[in-house]
Amino acid sequence: MRKPSKIFVGYRALGFVTNHVPLQIRYIKRRKENLIITCVGKSFHTYSGRKLVLLSVSKPLPDDITSLSSDADLVYTACKDQIYAWKRGIELKYHYEGHKSNVYIIMPFDKHLLSVDEDGTVIIWEIESQEIYLEMNFDNNVFKITTMLHPYTYVNKVLFGSQQGEMQLWNVLKNKLIYTFKGWNKPITALEQAPAEDVAAIGLENGQIIIHNLKYDETIMTFSQEWGSVTAISFRTDDCAMMATASSAGHISVWDLDKKKLHSQIRDAHESEVTSLKFLPNEPLLITSSPDNSLKVRKGF
Repeated sequence: MRKPSKIFVGYRALGFVTNHVPLQIRYIKRRKENLIITCVGKSFHTYSGRKLVLLSVSKPLPDDITSLSSDADLVYTACKDQIYAWKRGIELKYHYEGHKSNVYIIMPFDKHLLSVDEDGTVIIWEIESQEIYLEMNFDNNVFKITTMLHPYTYVNKVLFGSQQGEMQLWNVLKNKLIYTFKGWNKPITALEQAPAEDVAAIGLENGQIIIHNLKYDETIMTFSQEWGSVTAISFRTDDCAMMATASSAGHISVWDLDKKKLHSQIRDAHESEVTSLKFLPNEPLLITSSPDNSLKVRKGF
C-alpha cells in the first residue's frame, strides 16, 4: 500500500529555514558528519553539514523556542519556562520543569545542563535523572547574565558574561564564585573559547572584541568592528589563526590573529543581524544564520 504524503503535515513550514535563535552544530562521530540545527519557531530543523540537506523536523513545542543547545547525544530546547531534550532530532527524551519564568539561555555541561531564566535564576540539572542539582540566583540589577561559556580544562567551572560588563567565573557544582573580572564597562554580547587554553574572545555591545587570558586576567589583543554590537564569534580550528565576528548590521569581519589585523570583510552577509556564526571543526567552512530566514555556508578565507 502506498504511504500517504507528508507534504501537508501541520508543523512543516514551507520555505522556513531559520529565525533569530542561534543555530547549533553537532558532530556525529560514527557518521563522520556535522549536523546543523536551526530553530523555526515551535520546531527545529536538522540539516546535513555536507550539502545542507534537510534531515529531520522536530515535533512542535507548545510555544516558540527561546533557546537551543546540543551535545554529542541530545538537542536541548527551551520553551517559556520548560526545557526539552531530544534524541535523533525527533524523539523526546527528557523534560525539565522547575523555572518560574522564561528560559533564555541553556548549555549542556558534562552530565549536567545549565539554564538561565529572566528572573536571574540559574538551575543546574542532572541530565538523565532530570532532577535539580543546584539552584543559583543573580540580581539582574547587579549582574544580569547575557551569555556563558565553559572554558577548556576548567573542571566544573562556567564563565558568565553580564549586561553590566563584568564577568564571573563560578564553580557551578559547588555554588562558589571563583573570580570576578571587572570587564570593560560595556554589555557583554558574546563569549567564545579560543583554540588556546585559558584564552577566550569577548564581544561587546559597542563592537569591541577582546582576546583575553582568563588565567592571568590580561588582555592579549583588541579589535573593533564599526557595525554595532558583536553578535557572534568563531575561531578556525584547522591550524589557521583566523577569527570571524558577526554584527547586528548583517556584516562579518574576519581577523588575522597572527598579524593582529583585519583580514577581510563580508558586507551584507545577511539582510538582518547575523545571530549565528560558526566555523565547522577543522574545516575552512563558515556557517551563518539570521532572522532574514537564511542559512549560508562560506568557504575559504
